[in-house]
Amino acid sequence: MRKVLIPIDWSENAEKAFDWYIYNLHQKGTQLVLTHFIEASKEKELLEKEVKLLELQEMYENRLVQMKIDYIWLTGNSGSPGEYITKVSKDEDVDMIVMGARGLGKIKKTILGSVSDYVLSKSKVPVLLFKSV
Repeated sequence: MRKVLIPIDWSENAEKAFDWYIYNLHQKGTQLVLTHFIEASKEKELLEKEVKLLELQEMYENRLVQMKIDYIWLTGNSGSPGEYITKVSKDEDVDMIVMGARGLGKIKKTILGSVSDYVLSKSKVPVLLFKSV
């Protein structure tokens, strides 16, 4: 069985990457691995974000059930988002990663770093970055 990893968050680029994959690349028999990383420094913040995440997860799950697409949903909160995504890709033995890119400028990327840059440089599988214009 093929597996494709799609990191999900509340961004428009993540949603557009998901939609683009579904309508342009998805093939019957491919399992989707949807992931979300929760950044939280305190337990209370983590719990609040987990509750909010349920709404996001439900939205994607409803669409996938409606389209009869096999999926699993994984949530992490340890390390960094990029580390989590690459770890899940290894652990789940995915064939490809499809993710939205925010399109940070060079200066912002240098200061803030970029999850998509991290995943691109560390991934052992192809990465498709979707950047809406």
